[in-house]
Amino acid sequence: MPAPRGEVAGAVLGGRLYVAGGLGLLGATVATFHAYDPAADQWAELAPLPAPRDHLGIAALGGRIYVAGGGILGAAGVRPEAWMYDPRADRWSAIAPMPAGRKAFALVPLNGRLYAVGGVVRGADPTSVDVYDPATNAWRSDVAPLPAPREHVAGAAFDGRVWLIAGRWAGDLATVESYDPATDAWASAPNLPLPRGGLTAAVLDGRIHVTGGESVNGTFSEHEVFDPAAGTWSLWPDLPNHRHGLASGVVGNDWIVAGGGRSPNLSVSDVVDIFTDGP
Repeated sequence: MPAPRGEVAGAVLGGRLYVAGGLGLLGATVATFHAYDPAADQWAELAPLPAPRDHLGIAALGGRIYVAGGGILGAAGVRPEAWMYDPRADRWSAIAPMPAGRKAFALVPLNGRLYAVGGVVRGADPTSVDVYDPATNAWRSDVAPLPAPREHVAGAAFDGRVWLIAGRWAGDLATVESYDPATDAWASAPNLPLPRGGLTAAVLDGRIHVTGGESVNGTFSEHEVFDPAAGTWSLWPDLPNHRHGLASGVVGNDWIVAGGGRSPNLSVSDVVDIFTDGP
């Protein structure tokens, strides 16, 4: 990456991985925004976020990038603001803020909406789920809450559901749950083999892949894959550079994993690892 960062957020749009915000080399929250083009193996510096944010949520939906929430290290803590990025104009614009400040959460795009799930929440129940509809520029919170609070989670959209994986809440968790908008209900799935927070997740070739993360004892390189047909987790090749608070996204057959800290808490790196599944 052009600059080392940790506690970043990433999403894929138009064949590029967009990486937003995070903590910089000196430990300060940054507004930096870059895009990685794997075809050219090049990074581009883009218009920065309207304000610095770490532990933010990010998602691609309808040809736009959305970011929401996050925090500012040593300052205002947990924020509700949200913005939309137009890649053609390289410009940010404000959208309706979230109902409550939220950081270290998952922002998952599904069926034309964004689901903000988990995290450290200020001003609301930490199990609440906020749903954003771009058509109305409005959030709603009247959906089934998360069964139990957790933060520093990983999220993914898969098989018509919002998946929330691991995290922590008074200790590291291995919990895996999925939300079905059709029934407005959460369901449990087999636990992740290694409990941890600060990990990243992506869907590749019909499976959910997770890697990285941290505990009080260190950071992790384990790469675990959930096969929905078998209902089981399995170990795949490790992440070459163990770290947490990292960004990732899938382009074609490549899972691109960028940034994150090599040691627990406030650490950063500029590392990019790519896992290729198939030819």
